[in-house]
Formats: sequence, C-alpha cells, structure tokens
Amino acid sequence: MILTLLAQDFPGVDELRAQVPSAVVTGGCGCGCATVNLRTEGGPLALAVPARKGVVVSAGVRGRGDGVLLFVEEGRLSCLEVYSCEDAPAPLPRPEDLVIDPPDSWE
Repeated sequence: MILTLLAQDFPGVDELRAQVPSAVVTGGCGCGCATVNLRTEGGPLALAVPARKGVVVSAGVRGRGDGVLLFVEEGRLSCLEVYSCEDAPAPLPRPEDLVIDPPDSWE
C-alpha cells in the first residue's frame, strides 16, 4: 500500500521508499478503521518532502467515498490514515483501487 502511494516522483520520495522495509505498525485507531501509526528506523530522513500539515500523499478509493493519507513527521513515515465519508469506519483498500492525487495538490 505504501509503495503504491509512493509510486509518483516528488522531492524526498526516494528517502521515503528506502524507509518502507523498516516500517512497523505501532498502533491503530480505536474507531475500527484501518488507520495505523508507523515507526521507521532504517533509511535516510526525507527532509525535502513537500508536506501539507504532515500529509505527503493523498488518494481516493475508486468507487467509494473513502480515501488514504500518508503522513510524514520529521522526515520519517509516521501514519497511514484510512478515512471514510460514510458513518462506518473505512476498511483498508486494495492498492489497485487507489486514485492518487497529483503531487502538486499535496502542498
């Protein structure tokens, strides 16, 4: 899922891709959605990443009102948020169902 979100090129994406193998889930959301907090210890810091309020990549889910946000904190992957515009918590979408927003819309 994270590598799919990082498939487009933007400043700092290579550093974020290098962090993925060391990413571990450290917790999740209590509402029942698929959001997870991440910790990475490997790979270089991605300090040049264009992030808006911590969000480095956003995507919608084809055919649903759900979406995914990838957060970075201090140059490290920190959270994969899965949200829904419905009342029910959003399940983790399939990577092939993601419609990734263009990089210039993330800033």
